[in-house]
Parts: sequence; structure tokens; C-alpha cells
Amino acid sequence: MKPQTIVIKQQTGAVLIVGLVLLLILTVIGLASIRGSDLQERMAGNMRDRNIAFQSAEAALRRGEAKLSSGLLPSFTGSEIGYWPDLNKQPALKTRPTTWDKDEWEANSVLLPDDTVSGVVEQPRYTIEKVIVTGLAASQGSAVDHESLEKMNEAEYFRITSRALGLTEDTEVILQTTFAR
Repeated sequence: MKPQTIVIKQQTGAVLIVGLVLLLILTVIGLASIRGSDLQERMAGNMRDRNIAFQSAEAALRRGEAKLSSGLLPSFTGSEIGYWPDLNKQPALKTRPTTWDKDEWEANSVLLPDDTVSGVVEQPRYTIEKVIVTGLAASQGSAVDHESLEKMNEAEYFRITSRALGLTEDTEVILQTTFAR
């Protein structure tokens, strides 16, 4: 029998260093994906909140249109809260708010009943302004034939503005439409 000599090679630890680098890379990728999914979740929540506020404001616009479509119209003298005359024709009337912050909306608009929209911070509000359109102002926009101009002069026009909050007070949507009657 021949004597065998065992040669022991000295290890340098290269596998350990490569393993730690790969573990670090996987950790960074995992943290980035967690941050990305958290951001997407917050964006989806904000979009849902804004969509609810938008739908709530649409409900207030439709309620204002229904009020105008009904047979009984309120007086547009500024004496009834939420219904205003055309300020271009009556500049002396200063009761209508000029800036629409939260306090002015609460004091100068019509609040929808509590059962209109569920889950929102506050029920939507609307205000209606009677707009006076003269034949000259109506014909300045584009070429209008005489028949359309006569129909325009016969109609009454109203500007409906609505404000709604979503699931949080940070989400506010204000919509406006013009309604011909």
C-alpha cells in the first residue's frame, strides 16, 4: 500500500461573497416592488375617492336640472338661498359669493338630503344662477341662422354649479353646466 497524501486547499470565501451580493440584489428588488405596489394602491384609492366625488357632484347637477324642469321655479332674486340672478345684469347685487370656499358653499347653496349619496363626508350641494342671453351675445359666437336665434331668445338659460366631497375632505369636485328651459 502506498501512503496517500491529502492536500488541503485553502478556501478564499468567493462563494460566500457572491451569495451575499445576490441576496442584497434580491432584497433591493423586493423592496422596490413593495414600494411600487404600495404607490399603485394609494393611486387607485385616490382615483376611487375622486370618482365618488365626481358622481356625487353629478347627482347634485341632476337635482338642479330636475328643479328647473319642474313646473315651479324659485325666484331668482337672491332672496332664496342657492338661486341667484344674472350678476352681469345686476352688478349691484353683492350677496352672491365671489369665491367659493367651504364656508360660502355651506351658507349659499342647496344641500341635498342625507340619503342621496352614501359614504361621502358631506352630501353634495348646488346653486343655480339665471343667465340672461341677449340676441347680440348669442350671435357673436358663430354663424347662427335667424330661426336658431329666435329659439335662443325665447329660452331661459341657467348656470348650475355643484360641489361635492368624496370619502375624505381632501377630495373636492366642482362641476358646472348650462341648462336651457
